[in-house]
Amino acid sequence: MFLISRKGGTLLAINNFLYRSNLKFFGKSNNILYWECVQNRSVKCRSRLKTVGDDLYVTNDVHNHMGDNVRIEAAKVSGMLIHRKLSSLTSADRIQGSWKLEDDPTATPDQ
Repeated sequence: MFLISRKGGTLLAINNFLYRSNLKFFGKSNNILYWECVQNRSVKCRSRLKTVGDDLYVTNDVHNHMGDNVRIEAAKVSGMLIHRKLSSLTSADRIQGSWKLEDDPTATPDQ
């Protein structure tokens, strides 16, 4: 699940925690993204994820704070929570570093 931040950025919601990425792709296939906990700067949380295509790899799952349940629930209520795959990013999204919020035929319904 993805959440649109107040500033229009894309956050990844996993196990009631939020992660940010700069959406710069790495690797030979240009399909690797690195994610850090959104609490990285405020409370120095070191939890990290890596996505390769649509596959998720946890590099550090230890958080030093409570989950972001309230923020995730608020996003659900406001319609800012998106269910889609990483592979649904278009080339324009990769260049601009943002997601298109148009209806996506590959998006899955609320789970």
